[in-house]
Amino acid sequence: MEGVIPAASGSGHQDSSSSCCRAVAEFPAGGGEAFLLEGNDGCGSLGWLAARAGADAPGTGEVKALTEWLGCPDLTVDPATGHHLPPDPERLRPLLTLLAPGRYVMTVQTAPHETRVVHPRGHAVEQWYAEEDLALLTTDHWPPRREAVVRDYARRIRAGGLPALIALRPTPAGRVGYVLDGHHKLTAYQWAGVRPLILWLTPQQPQPFRREDRERARGALLAGRADRERRSLDKVLAYIGDEARRSA
Repeated sequence: MEGVIPAASGSGHQDSSSSCCRAVAEFPAGGGEAFLLEGNDGCGSLGWLAARAGADAPGTGEVKALTEWLGCPDLTVDPATGHHLPPDPERLRPLLTLLAPGRYVMTVQTAPHETRVVHPRGHAVEQWYAEEDLALLTTDHWPPRREAVVRDYARRIRAGGLPALIALRPTPAGRVGYVLDGHHKLTAYQWAGVRPLILWLTPQQPQPFRREDRERARGALLAGRADRERRSLDKVLAYIGDEARRSA
């Protein structure tokens, strides 16, 4: 079920639109200088992100409460459509304070396509059919390290439970998303052979693909490759650049 959740710099304004079950909220943007810290606080990827957000990050208690809720979310189901309705934006405050200022669309849905998990690697090029696969890019260790946690989630899923992943999608129609929380749950869904329940966050006003991003990607992808590979990748990147200029 689609829903919108803008999170922006400001204080607690929220409203709703019944036509598409949208919830709108504004929250202060968290931040602070990043620092290196590695450890296991039991809060998964969300805790990993919060630990690097600086002094204004949400507390461990808030993060843990959200993580536990995502393990068994009490989402309302629309009796007319059978789709899940978006949760109260306040429920996601610990995560929203970690996002860049802006207004975000929230969508809750069971993955409608076959899911392809992509674990980013330096100078690696991944390929998939966008019209056939939903690509989820990992942002934490893959595969997840705590197998006991995966087994527990898989047991719940096989019993009918639907733990929720949180993913950030750059554009509303995109079939690529970054997993912000839920790597163990995603693996468990794969073990159980069930399509995952995803809580999507999407910028309400997507940012255009910037020329400097294209040039940085071009340099990273073409470095050390054979001439034939360089020509093929250069054609793809040139096409991306042309599309960005037309949409600007």
